[in-house]
Amino acid sequence: MSLSRPLVLVGPSGAGKTTIAGRLVREYPERFRFSVSATSRAPRGHERSGREYTFVSREEFEGMIASGELAEWAQVHGEYYGTPIDNLRGMAEAGIAPVLDIDVQGARQVMRRGIDALVIFILPPGAAHWLARLTGRGTESPQGIVRRLQTAREELREATTFEEFVVNQNLSEAVRRVLEIADGGVGEGACDPGVEELCRALDAGAADEIARIGGRGVADEIRKEEA
Repeated sequence: MSLSRPLVLVGPSGAGKTTIAGRLVREYPERFRFSVSATSRAPRGHERSGREYTFVSREEFEGMIASGELAEWAQVHGEYYGTPIDNLRGMAEAGIAPVLDIDVQGARQVMRRGIDALVIFILPPGAAHWLARLTGRGTESPQGIVRRLQTAREELREATTFEEFVVNQNLSEAVRRVLEIADGGVGEGACDPGVEELCRALDAGAADEIARIGGRGVADEIRKEEA
């Protein structure tokens, strides 16, 4: 069965949702395509409008918000990012499932708009591997890592309000499970004790890592930056 309604992948940073989305689009181009987000930020490097993002002015983006042209949007570090509804409609009419790799708040907005989307929460298999992946990149300051972990904790606390879950223990298996759910199969449910237990373990691991990295001192620095 071909899915043409949007496929929304959510989950904490480092869970692998972006990698899963990339595999689906690359290996099943007749079924899936990335929805190109709009943003008010300027292009970087070799970025091209319509490929990485659709680049618009701040005024244009605010006009899109006011006229209800976005399925979801957020402001991140002073810039707007969002999903134009026309992207989703155009692909669906062509029998292609738009793939959205967005955060929990964005997924909530899509659902509140009444868009018939399949939302799947991607979870890492355990705290140790997940935290090693998040903290081992070597490209972020302690404040940046703590900020990611704080956001992840907030998302994990909302995780069990979603209906479908895939645990990314093995990438190929996770992609297969997402395809199964897209074709009408059933994933791990929110009431599955294993899902609840895993979310609690990930949350506890994130809390311990925040304390290890710098605890209150780093958290205070983040608050100063955001003030």
